[in-house]
Amino acid sequence: MLQIKRKINATQSLMKITRAMEMVARAKSRKMEAEYQKFKPFYEEVKRLWSLIPDESLDPVFFEEGDRDLIVVITSDMGLCGSFNSEIIREAEKVISESKNPHLILIGLKAINHFRTGNILKMYDRFYEIPDFRNGSTIVEDIYEFMDGRPVNVKVVFSRFKNILIQRPEVYDLIPLKRKEKKREDFEYEPLPEQLVPVVLHYYLSTTLMELMFQTKIGEFYARQNAMKNATDNAQEVIRELTLAYNKARQASITQELIEIVTGAEALKEIEK
Repeated sequence: MLQIKRKINATQSLMKITRAMEMVARAKSRKMEAEYQKFKPFYEEVKRLWSLIPDESLDPVFFEEGDRDLIVVITSDMGLCGSFNSEIIREAEKVISESKNPHLILIGLKAINHFRTGNILKMYDRFYEIPDFRNGSTIVEDIYEFMDGRPVNVKVVFSRFKNILIQRPEVYDLIPLKRKEKKREDFEYEPLPEQLVPVVLHYYLSTTLMELMFQTKIGEFYARQNAMKNATDNAQEVIRELTLAYNKARQASITQELIEIVTGAEALKEIEK
C-alpha cells in the first residue's frame, strides 16, 4: 500500500506540472496569434507591392531552376509538443532524399540535433521568440550568399497551422519565383527600378519567411498545449486507477485484520470451555 501511495503522490505532482505547462502554452499561443494579426496587414501590403513589380525588371536568375537545392528547415527549440517536430523532420528528410546536391539552413534546436551531418550552410538555435523582420532578412542574406549570382532552388520545410488540433508539415517553394500574370501597366518609379526592385524583392522574401515562422511557432504552442492536456488527462486516469487499487488493498488489509480478530476470539472461547 505504501508503494501505491507513493505512486499516487508522484503522479499528482506530475499532473500539476503538466497542467501548468498547458496554461503557459495557452497563454503563449494567444500572444503569438495576436502578434500574427498585427503582422498580416504588413505582409499583405508587401505582397500587393510585389505584384506591381514587372518580372522583366528582376534578375532572371530568380526565375530559373538551378542544379543546387537549399532547404530551410524550421522546427522548435523545445520539445514536449507531441509529434510536432518529428513530423517536420520526417518531411525534411523526404525533401532531402529527393533533392540534388542539397544544402541545409537549420532553424531550431530539434532540427540542429537531428541533422548533425551533411552540407550544413547555417544553424540557428533560439533564433526567435516572436518573428520579426530581422529574422527573415538574415535568412534571405544567407540565401543570396549561397546563390552567388547563380540559380538555386530554395525550399522551406515548416509546419502549417490549420486549427487548434491540426498542424501539418508543408514544403514552400521560395525560389525560383513564379512569374506573375497581370496586365501591362506603366508606372513611373522613384527611386529608379534598379534601386527599388532589389529592395522590394528582399522585403517580399523576408516577410514570406516571417509568415512561415509565425505559422510554425503558433503550431508549436498549440501542439504543446494539446500534448500537456493529454498528459494531464492521462495522469488523472492513472491516479484514478491507483486510488482504486489502493482502496482495494486497504479493504483487503482491513478484512484480513477482522478475520484474525474473529478467529482469535473464537479460539479464546474454545480455550475457556
